[in-house]
Amino acid sequence: MFILLVAVCFVFLDPGQFLEDKTGPKVIAFVIDSASSMMKKERNILDLFEDLTHGQVVCTLLRRYGEPHKLHFCSVDDTRGRVDSERYLNALTLIRSYLRDKPDDRVVVNISLGSYSPKVQETKLIRDILEQGAIVVAAAGNNGIKESIYPAALDGVICVGASGNGVRKDYSNYGNIDIFADGSYQTTRTLTLPSDTGFETHARTVKLNGTSFAAPKVSGVIVKMLRLEPSLENRQILEILQNTSDAVLGFEQGSMDRLNALSAISEKYAALRKARQAFFVFLEVVCIIALVCVGLLIVIPIPGFLFRVLFPSRWMAIRMRKIDKIMAGDRKRPRDIRYIIDCLFPGYSQLFERANKALLEIGEPAVTQLIRLYPYKPCNEFGDFTTCIYNLIDEIGGKEAEEFLQAEQESQNDVCERDSHQRHEDPQSLQDFEKA
Repeated sequence: MFILLVAVCFVFLDPGQFLEDKTGPKVIAFVIDSASSMMKKERNILDLFEDLTHGQVVCTLLRRYGEPHKLHFCSVDDTRGRVDSERYLNALTLIRSYLRDKPDDRVVVNISLGSYSPKVQETKLIRDILEQGAIVVAAAGNNGIKESIYPAALDGVICVGASGNGVRKDYSNYGNIDIFADGSYQTTRTLTLPSDTGFETHARTVKLNGTSFAAPKVSGVIVKMLRLEPSLENRQILEILQNTSDAVLGFEQGSMDRLNALSAISEKYAALRKARQAFFVFLEVVCIIALVCVGLLIVIPIPGFLFRVLFPSRWMAIRMRKIDKIMAGDRKRPRDIRYIIDCLFPGYSQLFERANKALLEIGEPAVTQLIRLYPYKPCNEFGDFTTCIYNLIDEIGGKEAEEFLQAEQESQNDVCERDSHQRHEDPQSLQDFEKA
């Protein structure tokens, strides 16, 4: 169990993160997004639960996949929850200024919004940001058309579509796509509050889908890649993502595979990938062996049962010959005694008598095995094994047999006393019993 626990931790807890180069340049992430509520239709629930915003989800996913040294959130929506062009351009200007002031930092910008009409100033600012070495990742849009929104459609920006199980999601735009990623997000929140009966637990599950949530996953992986190898260029990053991606039906571009991408630039993650593959292969082998064993437990008794039913005399002769061979030997092993006990088939009189006689000849050594099997062989299609074994123990006798029989008698007396006491306490039940 300890080895299995260590293996699971090694495979699923991403130990490669503890082996990163801590002396390289800082990797900074910028998220340009909305800070308005996504749950306007659930105001009655928001009295209990914390509100949820689009930008909050995007930041959560980026941190989960990439763990930047620092994440800056730039809110660009107005009081009505719509994108404010001026605030959006100011956010891009802020990022450009940051790059000029701190040219040694590696910067990843995630933009999960946009429009179908590019703006001149927007295009210029993003071009300046890209020229200063930053990586810009943007969502393709959720209208399911062959045209992506801007800035995702701009040259140099990594355009991210949404996919799942090897196919493009119906809602995902698919023009100018550079890479696909899973666009789903789910969170469950619980809250315990006092009530008239004590405490009540309230729960809310939120399921979201969109290219907006595929983009920060790609941004997060890029952050991780830069933390492992800060010298990577923008072109190299995109090539690695594409070359290590999983196929998406109908598209040359694939769906991002985080572990494969990190394995391509880090020997530590390559070893982790091999360990994970070995773990799953081992798990598959264990499952196959378990299924085969269960199948054999079901299948193996079938031929013996058919042989006993179709050729009873032949089956009985083989069993009796085996009993004679056991009795001819000087030593009676526990498994030999158990075999003889298994031959107690009241429906086969000759075999039953031979097995019964053999157990009487063995004597007290057989009592231990009879006692062990006593509660586990209640009956079969021929009769009551419990009674057979009980009678054998009584007939063989001995100290162990006497102790067993006395314990059984006391147990039986206790049951009778409880039944008698219950009938005295319930006169109506007693009357019904007497009438019966």
